[in-house]
Amino acid sequence: MMLTRKEITEQRVQEITEIASRLLCEMGYERTSVRDLAEATGMTKAGLYYYFQNKEELLYVILDNYMDSLLQGVASIEKQEPDPSRRLRRFILFQVDLYCRDMHRSKLIIHDENCLSGEWLRTIKDKQRSYLVYWKRALDAYCQKKGIDLPYPSAHAMILIGMCNWIYQWYSPQGDLRPEVLAELIYQRFLHGLRAPLSPNPLGSL
Repeated sequence: MMLTRKEITEQRVQEITEIASRLLCEMGYERTSVRDLAEATGMTKAGLYYYFQNKEELLYVILDNYMDSLLQGVASIEKQEPDPSRRLRRFILFQVDLYCRDMHRSKLIIHDENCLSGEWLRTIKDKQRSYLVYWKRALDAYCQKKGIDLPYPSAHAMILIGMCNWIYQWYSPQGDLRPEVLAELIYQRFLHGLRAPLSPNPLGSL
């Protein structure tokens, strides 16, 4: 069956963003030129501009699609999993597994999101806040089930997301530690300390 013009365009955009994600991740947004991107995708600069008005829009499309993947993933888990413990565990596994499958975009969202400006940056930030809400809601449900009075739930949710995100600094999917084992390790280590009381003067205890 022949593809429609729209399908061909969408397929080409996907190919471009996949190649560009790798190059931008390896070289960094600021150091990567439009010429570099065009050559990597087998296009001329004019050809690349047919699909994207500039390098910033290309980065925006990459990160926007990535955030949509994140939001769709946790929304699906929340809908399917009523048990708070299993839901939180599945959130962590989803985040770790996505990193292993999509390492380039996972790194770009951490390092280069602030290379965006204006409405593009606001859109990404809004989606990140929405993503945090899912994690906070999952953590709240877990604490209610376990009878834990958790202060600063948003901060705890950010800490947990950070544990999942920053594995890129050291974790290799090709190593002995499998993604599902790493996800369980994060789950156990994070939750182990939730019952510990918060010191009223933490700096004074150092």
